[in-house]
Amino acid sequence: MILVDTSVWIDLFSPSPGRAGDELRRMIAEDEPFALTGVIVTEILQGLRRDVHRVERYLSLWEMLEPRGFSTYHAASAISRLARSKGVSLTTIDTLIAAIALEHHANLFSLDKDFSRIARMTPPSFALPAGTGNLVRYWREPRDRGSRVTFFACTLHPMKLFRRIVVI
Repeated sequence: MILVDTSVWIDLFSPSPGRAGDELRRMIAEDEPFALTGVIVTEILQGLRRDVHRVERYLSLWEMLEPRGFSTYHAASAISRLARSKGVSLTTIDTLIAAIALEHHANLFSLDKDFSRIARMTPPSFALPAGTGNLVRYWREPRDRGSRVTFFACTLHPMKLFRRIVVI
């Protein structure tokens, strides 16, 4: 399952979508399983100025991953405290989205650099639910708007941390 972050949806709904918006469009066309969460829906809808009801209906078609209880908020606060101890400031929403993705064993597709920061700073001993292993997809558009884009992937896992750069 892939949890699609607000930044990717914004790219999709923009007048001229980038590579991330195109990738989400491909995922939709090919029925690739993906989901949203309540805070992502809230972020998308609060930024709309037009077509609110149409976008609401469209977003309601996808699966929703929600917090499972106290453990989700505990994990989100642990991510936040860890980041703060390393001098990194994260929003509460981003830490909650990361915790929900981890809890549901979901891959996270985002343009937000905060998620790659979370993946990089999470040490092997970080207390997350057992058995989680989640991918953060981070797309960075090139300055020249050429045909190549950098795809940064970090695996969030309580026992190991992998990073790789792939240019497509």
